[in-house]
Amino acid sequence: MKEEHMAKDKPASGIPPGSWPVPLGLPLYVTVEQAAKLAGIGRDRMYEYVNSRADPIPQMRVGRAKTLIRTSAIPDYLRRRETA
Repeated sequence: MKEEHMAKDKPASGIPPGSWPVPLGLPLYVTVEQAAKLAGIGRDRMYEYVNSRADPIPQMRVGRAKTLIRTSAIPDYLRRRETA
């Protein structure tokens, strides 16, 4: 009985509510095109960030051709790319 009560209070994964790395409704990873749209920049510019040798945006490859970008990394990455 006590375990049932605890299960309702905390997520099964142990992640406290409100601390998930992306806002509700957004996936953890998005395609390059979706990341560009979320960031408000062009698709070609986002591909430049993906292919940057010096400072690539956090990403992972799925299969041979698909690249996914971590949604939570987009704001921090763009802040780093800003010019003063």
